[in-house]
Amino acid sequence: MSTSQTSIPLTALRSSVRLGDRYTLAALDAAADTPLLGLADGDRPVLLPAGAGHLQVAAGAGGGTTSVLRALAAQALALGARVDVIDPGGAHAWARDLPSVTYLTQIAAVHDHLLLTVAALQDGSAHWDGGWPGRRVLLIENTSTIAYGLRQYWLHTRPETQLEEAPGVEALAVLLATGPSFGVQVLAGNPRGDIPGLQHVPTRQVFTTRLLACGGPALWKRVAPEIWAPPASSLVPGRLHLVADGRATAVQGLYVTDDEARALARGLPLPRRTA
Repeated sequence: MSTSQTSIPLTALRSSVRLGDRYTLAALDAAADTPLLGLADGDRPVLLPAGAGHLQVAAGAGGGTTSVLRALAAQALALGARVDVIDPGGAHAWARDLPSVTYLTQIAAVHDHLLLTVAALQDGSAHWDGGWPGRRVLLIENTSTIAYGLRQYWLHTRPETQLEEAPGVEALAVLLATGPSFGVQVLAGNPRGDIPGLQHVPTRQVFTTRLLACGGPALWKRVAPEIWAPPASSLVPGRLHLVADGRATAVQGLYVTDDEARALARGLPLPRRTA
């Protein structure tokens, strides 16, 4: 059998995109000051769009939500951003104690932090020049769970309130709606694709970058209704679909381990492979 018959076609997607692989390192070098989401066919780098638009990863169990958020947060730290990790479940313990990271596991602390972040925007103390240094990134592993927890926290601590919505949930809505203008960017995971109780937040407009994986037609209808024929879910771990400009592009997401994420965030030398 000839070499051309056994080699991988240039248009094929990688089955994995690991940090130390030469094609991944080439993509990272080319990206320069932009986080890498992964590789499309032909090893084309897929980058997080410029600006501070929010990103949503809508995926079922095992769809790669944690991996995507981990890789992006580590790159954001390497580029000089501050990262607030909202992580009651401990999925992102790799970020604990890193410089420029605020690691939040308790709902009460998340509630206070969101209100203080909004207050900083409203009093004009938040300044942003458009770059990564000075940007504040909020990593939220599961927005639905956090919104529910904030609502329950307020219900149990302020049962006499007449407010229609918990202040923490309202603060999250404000950050989603106005944060990008002040350099506040939300990287959110959500297996449902919507945020119960925040129906007034236009999800498709707020999350300018959407990634889907392991989702059936109902998930696609909630997250990307403009796609008339949703692609079939892939069984390849890390296989995602980027939705933009009315179409879906298959992407193999960048995978980094916890140790690699810590090294990447701290600007340490990256491993290199020959594969």
